[in-house]
Amino acid sequence: MKPIFSNSRMNGLVALFAVGALMAAANELHAEEPATFTVDARLGEGAPDGLQVHLRCGAVAGGGQRTAQSGWLPRDGSVVFEVTVQGVEGWNCEVSAEAPPAQEVRYRGDGGSTVDIDRGGCHFSEILAGHANFCQIEARGQATSITVYKKWIGATREEPDVLIELVCGGQPVAGVRYINAGKPGGWVLDPRDPEGILCDVLERENESFIPDPGDCRNLLILPGSEEECTMVNTKVVKMIEMLNRYGLAIMILVFMAVGMVAARRFVP
Repeated sequence: MKPIFSNSRMNGLVALFAVGALMAAANELHAEEPATFTVDARLGEGAPDGLQVHLRCGAVAGGGQRTAQSGWLPRDGSVVFEVTVQGVEGWNCEVSAEAPPAQEVRYRGDGGSTVDIDRGGCHFSEILAGHANFCQIEARGQATSITVYKKWIGATREEPDVLIELVCGGQPVAGVRYINAGKPGGWVLDPRDPEGILCDVLERENESFIPDPGDCRNLLILPGSEEECTMVNTKVVKMIEMLNRYGLAIMILVFMAVGMVAARRFVP
């Protein structure tokens, strides 16, 4: 009686079962392999020595937040987050950092998952087990400034520039500015206090105008802000100026009136 399977067929079946078992084991290992998120930083001048970074993940199908992790990202180092993704529907995760005062934070990202970048962070979607993702966070100084504009009321001709100075925290800021209508001036500041600092813009007074500095007083300057204010001056018109402008016409009329009166007296 001949055997149902020859030795060669039997060897082939054994090899097929072995390959299937190896593939199943590999798939099982891959399913247990976490998705990783490697985060590093580019910290510019004036930035702190590190950033607090966060990873928040949720299910794609409208589920709640599945995991949230935080870590300290040093200036010359990196931090790695691991997430065990279950199922095959894919997850979405976000990597973001707490922006330090007067610093602008930007992001770059790449990896095995789909990535979208905006000012809020690195947004990864369709995350599956074993995906390796990367997010780079750049922090650089953001200028703090104040710009002062000039407005004239009652001026009939171009007025000379006026001198202004800035006082913050009771201390004058180095450098005065000359401003005028259509010619603003200002300062770039470097406030260290995250709560900001109070500043006043002062104008050197002149008897030819009445200043109204209300818009430029008690300004709260926060790190990274761009403030603006307007100094309003009301022109003072003096009698001597009126005489210079209309004096000749008035004198002519006066002399004409006196002449007419004198002429009537001598007419019989």
